[in-house]
Amino acid sequence: MKFHLNQLIELRHWLHAHPEVSRQEVETAKYMRQFLTDYAAPDAFVPLAGAGFAAVYDGVKPGKTVMLRTELDALPIHEVNQDLPYRSVYDGVGHKCGHDGHMTIMAGVAQTLAKRPDEGRVVLLFQPDEETGTGARTCCLHPDFEAIRPDFAFALHNLPGFLKGAVVCKTGTFASAVKYAAVKFSGKEAHSAQPETGASPSFAMAELTLAAREIQARYDKPDAYALIVPIYTGMGVQSSGVCPGSGEVHYTVRAAEGSVVEAMWTELTTAAERLANTYGLTVTFETREEFAANANSQLAFDMIRSAAANAETEFVPIDRPFRWGEDFGEITQRYEGGMFGLGAGENQPDLHNPDYDFPDDLIVPGITMFSNLIRLALD
Repeated sequence: MKFHLNQLIELRHWLHAHPEVSRQEVETAKYMRQFLTDYAAPDAFVPLAGAGFAAVYDGVKPGKTVMLRTELDALPIHEVNQDLPYRSVYDGVGHKCGHDGHMTIMAGVAQTLAKRPDEGRVVLLFQPDEETGTGARTCCLHPDFEAIRPDFAFALHNLPGFLKGAVVCKTGTFASAVKYAAVKFSGKEAHSAQPETGASPSFAMAELTLAAREIQARYDKPDAYALIVPIYTGMGVQSSGVCPGSGEVHYTVRAAEGSVVEAMWTELTTAAERLANTYGLTVTFETREEFAANANSQLAFDMIRSAAANAETEFVPIDRPFRWGEDFGEITQRYEGGMFGLGAGENQPDLHNPDYDFPDDLIVPGITMFSNLIRLALD
């Protein structure tokens, strides 16, 4: 297994300094394609949705296809760690989820593929738009994806709070199903001295948020959590004489199972329609983001556990899914596979924290895990 660690660290630092948010990862994708062309040339590049692409490494003989996925996008979070020599050069944008590290690990895997497998092929998917929940889905639905559909698919995510280098996994749901949606009420503006001449959404919005708490209570169980969280409200203007005629409230709805998310959302929309009728309003709904539950098959879990044993690294089985969403679930819904966590250190800042920086010493454990999974999947 041969890769060039110093070169990879330089790559990671460049990526960290030049982050691009979802749907804008053009330069990131261009840089990664050039890096692969120069230092780990694939047999083919396959263009996919948005800035996404796949690098294909064909084995000596035909066989199974194993796909590894990494993300291209950063977050609209301003970096605050001023002493970092490779800090983000863009105000308000930062690699605060570690995708720069994930891409670097994948580049290292590509370097190890200079010696192609005896049988089968390896596809490295550089996927856009993970943070919006759309990238994996649009890549899978792209016409060119048919040429690379995998027999197995794997991904990792770094996990602050766990022992550095430890492999974290479970069967079934690993990362939750999430829906982020807006409820928009429309009525009639009026003078605030005569609110009865208009139709304000204010009480409907307030009562809907209280109803959300009641709906959550019916589904949230000690052994299976469920959450409906109001995250934004907007209504009216800052004027004493205006009673608003429209407003909206946004929620995230999340649970381990997509069916629970949909059941809660159905109850919430039913309550919104009832309140709109009560207060003389119209109501519309807009889903902004949606993450399918990322479910690991038993076979994928067993392979991840075996890969960790072969790497002689600690394996941490967990019994509850992470509450955050990860759009790799769109892939595990379609193909055999799984996601695992790679411990980033017990005293690291959390993901999406303005201080977070992916540890360079996770690059080698990540390459090792993926390389072991390639061997297991192609056997």
